Amino acid sequence: MLGLPCLTVMEAARPLQLHEADPPSVEVRDGSVLIHELEVEDRTLAELLERRLEQGTAGDQTVADALEIGARVLDREAQTAEVDYLRRELERSTHELEHSFGERARELGEGLQERLESFLGEDDGAMARALDAHSEELTELVARNFGGDRNTAVQHQLRELMTKLLQESRQDLLKQFSAEDGHNPLAGFQAAVVREMKTTREGHDALLEKLAGLQGEVKLLAGAREAAVELAAERERGTGKGRTFEEGAFEVIERLAQARGDAALHVGDERSASGGKKGDVLIELGGASGKATSRIVVEAKDERLSKNAAWEVLNGALEERDAQFAILVVASEEKVPAGREPLTEYEGNKMIVALDRETLDPVWLDAAYRLARGRCLMALDRELEVDAAGARDAAAEALSEAGALSSAATFSALGDVAAVETGTVMVAAFPSASETF
Repeated sequence: MLGLPCLTVMEAARPLQLHEADPPSVEVRDGSVLIHELEVEDRTLAELLERRLEQGTAGDQTVADALEIGARVLDREAQTAEVDYLRRELERSTHELEHSFGERARELGEGLQERLESFLGEDDGAMARALDAHSEELTELVARNFGGDRNTAVQHQLRELMTKLLQESRQDLLKQFSAEDGHNPLAGFQAAVVREMKTTREGHDALLEKLAGLQGEVKLLAGAREAAVELAAERERGTGKGRTFEEGAFEVIERLAQARGDAALHVGDERSASGGKKGDVLIELGGASGKATSRIVVEAKDERLSKNAAWEVLNGALEERDAQFAILVVASEEKVPAGREPLTEYEGNKMIVALDRETLDPVWLDAAYRLARGRCLMALDRELEVDAAGARDAAAEALSEAGALSSAATFSALGDVAAVETGTVMVAAFPSASETF
């Protein structure tokens, strides 16, 4: 038996035992291999030959393929071993080279350091000794050329030279830019700037004039606005409060006046002849068809006044509106002045009545209107003969429209029954008892 290198396939390698006969079994001739009576004990190779024989492949062809493949694998493994050897040798050589280079560099660094210390050493260096030997000369040379207190210093010479050059350059520039001929590169630009400045100045003058005019207009507008604001404030402070209720009361009074041929005027924002503004509505009796015979002034308030304040307002309205009767209309019964009763005549020319600001039911106001109208018409002719019974009926008709009035309120509205019977009633039928007030 002769132990030979193993024959392998790509995925596995198994050793092949070759039996050598008496004559040589393997010979190499001119690049080819001759094998005589060679037995290979390998189950894998035997199974492979059987399968390929079944597939129609000759046995010698299979053995030749196996030998070729195995030879190539062996050759490749030999090359790999050589590459690994070369790599190890290269790494070893590189390490030795690095070590040698490091040692050499260290030796050179130490030598250079010794040379530098011998030349530049602070105490015994060659340069230090040379500087010490010529220190006085160097000091004098430096002081002469760079000393700040010497006129011959380099910096002073440079300063004088730069100053002279700058002055000459400045003078040349001034001459060039002040020239009016073609040597001045800015001559056209300067002329254009002068023209533009002149035009701009003229435009500014015109703009200033416009601004002055606009300023006057702004002052006028501001004055008008301030006047409007003052007027609005005055309205707010005066009759402006409760304006919604005032307008609603005027609409009711206007309807009542039109039904009787009277004229109702909303004068709350208008001043009277005396300059006052008391009184919101002025009723002119008979004013719808001709000249008014009498006047009733109405003051509408959405607030509760004191008794004195209410009387001040009503008396002022009578005086400023030149009226004969005054009615204070408040937004609810809760706003009737303390100590006063609604639908009650006071001092022969004043009355207070409540008008609900939500519903604006005119019944109570209509009753007060009729009573005040009757008082004004009766005052026109004190000597007029009055039908007492007719006057009583007319007054009762007016009060019946006021709804559920108490007997006390009825008496307050009509006054003393005896006065009615004697002809001095608060309301009268004019010109007869059948006329509706």
